[in-house]
Amino acid sequence: MADDLAAQPNMRDLMAAVAYVLLHWGWLEAEIRERIEAIEPDRQLFKGSLWGHWRSVEPEACQGVQSDIQTLADTRNCLAHGLCGARADPHTAGEPHVVCHTSAGHRLFTMSELERAADALHVARNNVRDGRFESLGGEAGGKDRPT
Repeated sequence: MADDLAAQPNMRDLMAAVAYVLLHWGWLEAEIRERIEAIEPDRQLFKGSLWGHWRSVEPEACQGVQSDIQTLADTRNCLAHGLCGARADPHTAGEPHVVCHTSAGHRLFTMSELERAADALHVARNNVRDGRFESLGGEAGGKDRPT
């Protein structure tokens, strides 16, 4: 019985999945910041949106990323600004999940959805770093996997 409980994800695992999404988003933004600074080293990035800055210096690259990443941005924004609950009880059925408050009500993200989002953000970051913008597989359920 104890082995069955140990195999089930717990609250710590769920919170790690949330952290992975947020960290991968931060790392993606760091790659974008580096690209902007390489093109325009004197640009003041603290003024305005990082994505707006990138769009002004590399419009095609930015568009290639943004068109695929909106679902991931929505997930990140929900987690960063609306996280309000979590459930990871190995004694009950149901996948561990977090709950976020949104303007439309509450939104639930399962642990597997969070893991897919983190994987897709990892791929997006690698693609930005390597200059591959044609298809990022940015949807949380995309086929791409981290390299």
